[in-house]
Amino acid sequence: MHCSQWIFDMDGTLTDSMTVVWEGAPDALLRRYGRTPRADLRATLLNMGMQEGARYLIREYDLPLTEESYFAVMREVIAELYETVELKPGVRTMLAKLQAEGARMCICSNTWADQCRTVLTRLGIAGYFSFIVEAQGALHKSRPEVFFECMSRLGGADPARCAVCEDAVYAASTAHGAGFYVVGIADPASAADEPEMRRICSQFLPRWDALDWTAV
Repeated sequence: MHCSQWIFDMDGTLTDSMTVVWEGAPDALLRRYGRTPRADLRATLLNMGMQEGARYLIREYDLPLTEESYFAVMREVIAELYETVELKPGVRTMLAKLQAEGARMCICSNTWADQCRTVLTRLGIAGYFSFIVEAQGALHKSRPEVFFECMSRLGGADPARCAVCEDAVYAASTAHGAGFYVVGIADPASAADEPEMRRICSQFLPRWDALDWTAV
């Protein structure tokens, strides 16, 4: 195994939470206030940032919320949905094998660190990871700095010997462009991006037990 450092996204990569949480949260929030989501809601929100999406929902569904209170409620909704999240097939075996091989691992997620820690602890895998990095602001995954910071904190210096594991094509593309070994994992929420993921990833997996250990 030539990759000694492993950087994992959480949602859609280790857990099934892209569909369960991030696609389901707006619907769950609206139903909390007795609103019925329209059929095109997910497609509409897909092209909006978080602030724009909040304003859209408050305005279009006449929610009794300010933007500030909206985000407080949304965090509650998301925390509740995360209680239903499970690991993707093959994750436990894969992490145990990496640990046995002496790899150092971390989480690099758009989700806030406390929420990641809660989910990973409930699922019994938090102990595999040295730290959690919130990929927000200047450390957004559209820029390679976050991956270099994670690699450095894991003790690495060569991106070709550091694996970045992602389900999102924009993050995988960033890591690929910076020279990292990229492992892509299939997820229903990003199925349309599979052709591009196959093009840019060093390996693209339908599930974690399909990982080619001879190549990493």
